[in-house]
Amino acid sequence: MPDMQLTIEIKPLRRFLVWGTQYWVSLIFAILTGSLVALAASLAPLVTGQLFTHALPGGNQLLLQYLPLVLAGLLIAATLASLAGHHTLYRICSKLVLELRIKMFEKLLLLPHACSEFSITTITSNFFTNTEELLNSATRLAVNLSRDLLTVTGLLTVMIYLSREMSLLAFTILIAAYLIDQIPRVGAYRKDMLTQGQAEISAMIHKTLHHYRVIHLDEGGTQESQHVRNILEQFRVTSLKQHNNIKLVELLALLFLIGMLTAFIYYLIQQIILNKLAIGDTVAFLTALLLLIFPLKRLIGIKPSVEQCSNTLQAIFSLLDQQIPSAIENPHGLHFKHARGKLNFRHVSFQDDIALKAFQSPIDLNLEPGTRVALTNSDNRARQSLADLVCGFMSPKNGRILLDNRDINQIAHEDLHANIAWVAPDKTLLADTIAANIAYGAMRCSMEASITAAAYASQATEFIREMPHGFQTKINNKDVTLSDNQ
Repeated sequence: MPDMQLTIEIKPLRRFLVWGTQYWVSLIFAILTGSLVALAASLAPLVTGQLFTHALPGGNQLLLQYLPLVLAGLLIAATLASLAGHHTLYRICSKLVLELRIKMFEKLLLLPHACSEFSITTITSNFFTNTEELLNSATRLAVNLSRDLLTVTGLLTVMIYLSREMSLLAFTILIAAYLIDQIPRVGAYRKDMLTQGQAEISAMIHKTLHHYRVIHLDEGGTQESQHVRNILEQFRVTSLKQHNNIKLVELLALLFLIGMLTAFIYYLIQQIILNKLAIGDTVAFLTALLLLIFPLKRLIGIKPSVEQCSNTLQAIFSLLDQQIPSAIENPHGLHFKHARGKLNFRHVSFQDDIALKAFQSPIDLNLEPGTRVALTNSDNRARQSLADLVCGFMSPKNGRILLDNRDINQIAHEDLHANIAWVAPDKTLLADTIAANIAYGAMRCSMEASITAAAYASQATEFIREMPHGFQTKINNKDVTLSDNQ
C-alpha cells in the first residue's frame, strides 16, 4: 500500500516534468547555478578555517588580508547564483502553468456543459488559486532538488574530508534532533484521538439527555450521572497517561541529545589536545555543520511540497483527461466547403445532464435553405441544448440530424462549424479590430473581400464606415464601443 501511495503521488509530477524537458537549456542553467551555490557553500568553511588559522600568531599576514575578500566573493557568488537559479526555475514553472491554463481553457471549449458547470468561482479556483499554489510548490520543489541537494552533498563531503569520526557523531546528532522535532506530530495524533473520544462522549451524553426526558425513570438521574462520571473519569485517566507518555519521550529524547552533544564536544576537545585536528580544520568543520542545517531542513520538509504539487496536478489532469463526446471527435469525417443550409431533425431525442422536460419527446423538423425560424421556450437551457445538437457539441440519444442530407456526426468538425454562423445573445466581443471579430473562427473569412461581404450581408457596413479606422478600428476599449443593435 505505501508503494502504491508513492506511485499515485509521483505519476502527476512525472507527467508535469515531461512538459518541462522542452526548456532543457534553462534547466541546465538552473542546475549550473545550483552547482555554483553548492561549490561556494562548500568552499566557505575551508576559507573560514584558513582565515582563523592565519589570524593566530605565526600566520601568513598576506593571506590574512586576501582571505576575507575571497570569503566575501564566495558569499556574493552564492547569493547571485541562488537568485539566478530561483528566477530561472520560477520562469520555467510559470511557463508550464501558462500551458496548463491554456490547455484547460481549450478543454472547456470542447466540453458540452462547461458554461453551466463551471461558475466564475470554479474557474477562478482552477485557473488561478490552484495553479498559483502549483507554481509556488513546483518552484520550491525544483529549488530544493537543484540547489539544496547539491549543497548538502558538498557540505557533507567537506565534513567527511576534515574528520570522518566527527562527521558520524554530527550526523547522529542531526538524526536525534530530527526525531525530537517529530515528537509534536505524536502530540497531534494524540489530540486527534482525544477529539474523537470527546465526540463519542458528547454523542452519548446527548442521547442520555434525550432518553431521560422521554422515559422519566425513578432516580434515573443519579444512575445516569454516575455512568457519565465513570466515562469521564476513564477519559481523564487515558488523557493523563498519553500526556505523561509524550512528556517522558520528550525528556528521554532531550537527554539523549544532550548526551550526544556532550560526547561530540568532548571528542572535539580531545582531537584538538592530541593535535589530531587543527584549529583551522575545527572551525571549518563547525562552519560546514552550521551551513548544513538549513538546506538539510528544507530537504527533510520536501514532502508537503510534493503532496501539494501532486494533489493540484491530479485535479488539473482530471479535467484535461475528460473524454469529449464522440460528436466532436470526427477527424476523418466527410468534407464539404459550402453547405446549402437544408436542416432536418428526424425523430431526434436526447438526454441532457441537466434534466429538461421540454425536449424529452422526439423532434421532427425540416428547414429549407433561407428559412427563418424562431425558437421560443421559457427554459434558456432547452434552447441552448437544441443549438448544441446542431453544432455537434452533443449527440442525440435517438434519431439523426441532417445537414444537406448528410448526418452531422459524419461531417468533419471544422467543416461543420465553418458553415454555422453564431450570434451570441450578449455583446461580448474580442478586444480586437472589427475585421477580426467578423472573421472569428473562420480562416477562409480572413480575406478582406470576404470580411466586407459578411459585413454587407449583416447590414453592418454603414456604421462600420463611420468608425475612426473602418474595419481596422479596435473595439471594446474606452474610446470605441458598440451599441446592442450594432
